[in-house]
Amino acid sequence: MLSPDDKFETFQAAVAKFQKDGAAAVLLAETKEIRENWDSVVDRKTSLSRRGGTMLAVANSLSDELGKLPDGTKISLNAEFAPGVVTYTWNAMGKITGTDPKLASEVILLTSHLDHLGVRENAPGADKIFNGADDDASGSVAVLELARILAAGKKPKRTVYFVCFGSEEAGGFGARHFVENMPFPKEKLVANLEFEMIGRPDAKVKPEELWLTGYERSNLGPELAKRGAKLVQDPHPEENFFMRSDNIQLARAGIIAHTVSSFGLHTDYHHASDEVKTIDFTHMTRSINSMIAPVQWLVNSNFIPTWVEGKKP
Repeated sequence: MLSPDDKFETFQAAVAKFQKDGAAAVLLAETKEIRENWDSVVDRKTSLSRRGGTMLAVANSLSDELGKLPDGTKISLNAEFAPGVVTYTWNAMGKITGTDPKLASEVILLTSHLDHLGVRENAPGADKIFNGADDDASGSVAVLELARILAAGKKPKRTVYFVCFGSEEAGGFGARHFVENMPFPKEKLVANLEFEMIGRPDAKVKPEELWLTGYERSNLGPELAKRGAKLVQDPHPEENFFMRSDNIQLARAGIIAHTVSSFGLHTDYHHASDEVKTIDFTHMTRSINSMIAPVQWLVNSNFIPTWVEGKKP
């Protein structure tokens, strides 16, 4: 239960606090807005839902009564759940085979997600199509452009896989399937860089900078920065972004995996208004260009990243 002194910039930040405090579920007071946009509420990528937590809407009258209870009060809940079922998804994948006799068996994985929220008939306003220009067409453009550049020049020493995952928004199912069905031995996967939401600059970092989720968890970010990557630590640690993208599916499997982003918590996130006209193409182009040389170094080096002690998820 929130205290009067609790203030959060975003819904995700509030849920992150609840998770830290041991919450198994989040109860939301039912309002007209929540009722009309429930699919979007459920689809928000909170760390609680990623770990199997539950969100429920409760009647306002019940919410008022719960609000009167002292902290630490235990309640029991009897509810019936009808979870949605993902029956299929798809991943788009490409590959450049490495050329070095010793390094070709090692794999660098560059990824994004190709899905968004689709058509939502109950969305407010006339526009019911959630295009996801920033989330995550921008990241998919980065993966495709890096694939084009690496394929056009001298072929890399290491093998590089380019994957645009499906169903990230529904729970990372495309990435989960990839982890469970890797087309190469898992121990050969050196590192994963996911590209997500790089279509707008983040006011909390310098205009030319991108941030890396979980930067402090491994030595991959610092090593890329030494090679010219304009990567800094995630300026929104309270949002727990490291746990909220496809990279976490690989990280939980022991792979060094991070997400490159510049998501500044803009108001078009998970709304139909996330359209091409809102993309800052100068920023996005600069962002992609800034990663070319560091990625070229990574796919041609013998560098093996490692977790910082105690930071492996």
